[in-house]
Amino acid sequence: MTAELTIDELHEKYRLDYDPYHAVPIAQHLAELAERRQTMPVSYSARGKGCWVLTRYDDIASVLRRNNRGFISFPNDPDGQNSQGSNDGMIPIEIDGDRHKQFRQLLDPYFSPQKVAEKEDTLRQWANRLIDGWIEDGRCDFVNGFALPFPGVTVLTIMGWPLEDLDLMNDWTSTLLHGKPGGSPEEQMAVRGQAHVDMRAYMLAMIERRRGEASRDDVTSGALNVEIDGKRLTDNELFDMFLLMMTAGLDTVQSVLCQSMVYLARHPEQWDKMFEAPESLEPAIEELLRWCAPAVPTRNVVQDVEVAGLHLPPGERVHFPLAVANRDPAVYPDPDEVILDRVAKPHLAFGLGTHRCVGLHLARLELKIAFTELHRRMPTFRLAPDAEPHEHLGLAWGTDNVHLEFTPGSRER
Repeated sequence: MTAELTIDELHEKYRLDYDPYHAVPIAQHLAELAERRQTMPVSYSARGKGCWVLTRYDDIASVLRRNNRGFISFPNDPDGQNSQGSNDGMIPIEIDGDRHKQFRQLLDPYFSPQKVAEKEDTLRQWANRLIDGWIEDGRCDFVNGFALPFPGVTVLTIMGWPLEDLDLMNDWTSTLLHGKPGGSPEEQMAVRGQAHVDMRAYMLAMIERRRGEASRDDVTSGALNVEIDGKRLTDNELFDMFLLMMTAGLDTVQSVLCQSMVYLARHPEQWDKMFEAPESLEPAIEELLRWCAPAVPTRNVVQDVEVAGLHLPPGERVHFPLAVANRDPAVYPDPDEVILDRVAKPHLAFGLGTHRCVGLHLARLELKIAFTELHRRMPTFRLAPDAEPHEHLGLAWGTDNVHLEFTPGSRER
């Protein structure tokens, strides 16, 4: 039926504009998407260069499974803008086909369950070192005191970079991701631009130094030695990949930790329930991942495809927050509720298909260690009354300004 309509007629028929950067709380945004799911589950937004907005689990999963078959990832932006300025897409999140497969073959071994398990002791030590920094105060800035630096340790370890550079890297990454709090658009652009320049200088110096050293068992040596399409990677390609490793490795886990701790502060009975029995924690983590799901992908149509019953030609874009798929009541009863012992069903927090998150095993271990050590040392906590958490949308959803209060404890180191 839809094939009889031109694409312009489809745009007009399904027109319902959408703002992916809407300045509203996440719950309100998801409520608006839930209403779309009921009234217009697939709609067309004319914002920017235009995109189709999907809201149903099955439609979104179908697109993710078909990456490289009718869809590509570049540019990963609902407005159709190449916001990163790369000619070929960020490595490896915006590249596809055989080239993407070669990068995954490089990265996957470093993020295997066996390799990730080797990091557990180091991660547990760092979690407690960070907690030691504020446990005596009875109050903490959870974002800067734990949620941001903790996954930063993991990324630096896997990259094989000095852990003493953690604060420096966290500052740059935080600025790139979130800009200057309260700053004007001009100030935001300026501080982000400077952070990009500084990170590039650091990483290029690291690349040059590591080329002159013996090879190690880490991502940096792997990337320096690999051949993609029969060629060694250029400095620009290495920087592009390393930058994505750092920003993606920090932002996703940080977002889940911050959203979760705000929720748990408001529902303290759930904090206790997560640890009722040894087998309670892992399903609770999967439920929190389902409920938080910060990633917001866009896919670009390169062949005639069917999406949600519509025939879409090349040049169209489809956009879908993964959280909206995870809140589909057709798949998850009471989807907006956090049910820690929910019957397990595959959620889409890590995506699906060829672009499923390379760091999913690592993220699960980080969350397990973080929640375990936080609960052990901070068995009760609340949100500080003088600091209201602030949620943001965009290309990755999250929560900032998370300040917690608790009974002071003792340092362990």
